[in-house]
Amino acid sequence: MKIATVIVATKSYLDPLEVCLRRTKTAIEHESAEFDHRLIVVTDKASKKKVDDLASNFEDRKIIAIEMEESGEHYKKDRQILIASLQSVGFDAARQWGCDYLWSVEADVLVPYNALSTSLQMLEFDDGYYDVSFVTYPSQGGGSFLGGHGSYTNPIAEDYLPSELKIPWWLELLRDKCESRIEDEDLSHESREIEFARMQRVRERIKKCPPKGNVFELNAKGWRRRGWLNNSHVGIGRGAVIETDWTGLGCTLMSKKAASLAHFDGYDGGGTQDLYLNWNRWHPAGLKFCCITHTVCDHVVRDDKEGLVTYKSYHETEGETKGHLRFRKTPFHKFK
Repeated sequence: MKIATVIVATKSYLDPLEVCLRRTKTAIEHESAEFDHRLIVVTDKASKKKVDDLASNFEDRKIIAIEMEESGEHYKKDRQILIASLQSVGFDAARQWGCDYLWSVEADVLVPYNALSTSLQMLEFDDGYYDVSFVTYPSQGGGSFLGGHGSYTNPIAEDYLPSELKIPWWLELLRDKCESRIEDEDLSHESREIEFARMQRVRERIKKCPPKGNVFELNAKGWRRRGWLNNSHVGIGRGAVIETDWTGLGCTLMSKKAASLAHFDGYDGGGTQDLYLNWNRWHPAGLKFCCITHTVCDHVVRDDKEGLVTYKSYHETEGETKGHLRFRKTPFHKFK
């Protein structure tokens, strides 16, 4: 059995990468089955020597340095294309090595000691029912844990529909007037484009409105598939694995088939590159994904005021919510 771990890291992520590699090494050594392992790290040319030093504990490693300029805001098109390009190079190297499993780990995700072992177990479940095994972690924005429901038209389903939100009267009025102008057949193309942009801003403000009740109250009125884990599977945590419609790529184990399909051709930077694989490569091929909440990753993120911080994930230890997923924000330290 051959397992390739692919990590991408640019200069600005070398500090999290140091901890990521330490945690990844622990997870690899924890797996009791015998296998050949290769670490593949893709970075920029200026960072290659530093990355090679950080990865020196991995006997079989391949550090790939490419010409690139780190630019663009997170989750904007230029940035997303950059990430997809780095991962594409790494995935190609893993396939060329002939891996049986491809483990995608992102430099800002700190995997638990049993991440690889539980992921392998889930790809063996029911003679390979799942082809993609994902260990969850808190989102970049500090909202929910990744995983949940979605569809081809809406890759991550809305947690709350507009009808389930407390929308102020003046915001509803803005929306209705905007809709009316868009429906005006005499409106010029230029004006219609302006109205579409205005409507997008209005919808974003509506999304930030509070719900009319908690998810239990809303589901009692009409159950629906919600997008993010905290609302799609309330109270999930220790001991659980669920089927998920979408995954990230921060701690994701792919079967050989899933790895063979992990190409970004056609991706234009709209949406995230992981969702592109989910809905344009894996779902059309009939693959199924699981989200592991029994064990959980930490996530290193950039805070505008505090710099690098860690969303430390854990399971509640007592009370009525014992075992449920939780996280707290802590300072980021390399501890060395």
